[in-house]
Amino acid sequence: MHTIPYIGFSLYQLFLMFCFWSFVGWCIEVIDMTYETGEYQNRGFLNMPICPIEGMGVIMVTIFFRPISHTVIPLFLACTVLCTAFELFVGWGMEKLFHARWWDYSHMKFNFMGYICLRNSLFFGGGCVIVIRYIQPMVIKAIDSIPINVGITICIVMAVLIAVDTVISLMAVKKLNERFRRIDELSKLMLSGSVKVGMKLASGTLIVKSNVDKIIDVKDNVVEKVQDINTANMDRIRSEYSRLIEEKDAFTERLAKTLISHKYSGALSAVKNKLKGKITEIVVFKDDDVDEKD
Repeated sequence: MHTIPYIGFSLYQLFLMFCFWSFVGWCIEVIDMTYETGEYQNRGFLNMPICPIEGMGVIMVTIFFRPISHTVIPLFLACTVLCTAFELFVGWGMEKLFHARWWDYSHMKFNFMGYICLRNSLFFGGGCVIVIRYIQPMVIKAIDSIPINVGITICIVMAVLIAVDTVISLMAVKKLNERFRRIDELSKLMLSGSVKVGMKLASGTLIVKSNVDKIIDVKDNVVEKVQDINTANMDRIRSEYSRLIEEKDAFTERLAKTLISHKYSGALSAVKNKLKGKITEIVVFKDDDVDEKD
């Protein structure tokens, strides 16, 4: 395999390194989240046991910081800055693209907008120093020892699996967002109906207080307004709302358990509670609960 100029590795080596470190990163994420939440969670965007952001991070620091790989402090500082910036960019980009987060460090000290935090930045810096100076040379040696035909087969299989998984995951995220959007719409329809009736009743009460002679007109107006909210339509709305809350499938269920959505926080909370087996009543989400700056 031809080595890429100024990079020092071939595409073959880079891809196998990416696969290996993506898997290792996924394992670390699972351990960290299990320790934090007390249960298994697949935090990755993909369904496969890989975390591409971790694999790409190792590839970047390996390529960019080869000239200072023999140092410690400069390498630590450089890796900390690069990995932190990369995590911030990916976190911000994914939220803008999918209206959801796969991690949120708002509860951590010294965080920035929940995308990054000091603890993880220091962990990245220290981890990369250990990886580049001690582990990566062994990984490269192991990759070079793999028979080329076997290595190419692994690359092809992994590339196909990752491509298919990416398409499936993108479709699942789109489906889940559509589901949350519809739940939110139904909630607002129910809110609108109850508010209209309530406002009409309140208005009618004030009119009655000021002019008893108009009590008949008030009664007719209230009845007419109540009739506007067709009982059959409301039952249909409630039925669809319940169906969407209870709907399950393997891909969207995994995402619903792990991601964070500020745009559809009320809908996501209702779905999560249902997945956890909690009784979910019909909840009305206010506009303030779901507004988000684009």
